[in-house]
Amino acid sequence: MFRSAGGLILPLPEGGRPADAAGRELVYGIRPGHIRATTQGIPGTVTLLEATGSEIFAKVDCAGEEISCLFRERLPLKQGAQVRIEIDRACARLFDAKTGRRF
Repeated sequence: MFRSAGGLILPLPEGGRPADAAGRELVYGIRPGHIRATTQGIPGTVTLLEATGSEIFAKVDCAGEEISCLFRERLPLKQGAQVRIEIDRACARLFDAKTGRRF
């Protein structure tokens, strides 16, 4: 698992943490469209909501970390609502915080 600076636990990308990333400060990357709402997963609170027709853009506060999400299904979400999200591990990436290099 990946632990953010604020303590949020996120799933490691497929393949895990590369050996050459040891001892480095890392940035966790995921595109908003690779996150989905689930009945289990990371709990959060919707802080911003923008319905754009067939999609819903939302910002979700998960333990103090703001996560941008793009939901393609119609969800009965409201600002302030509780939601659980799941990250597609196959699409997650780790980056070196100093150089921006992807692992």
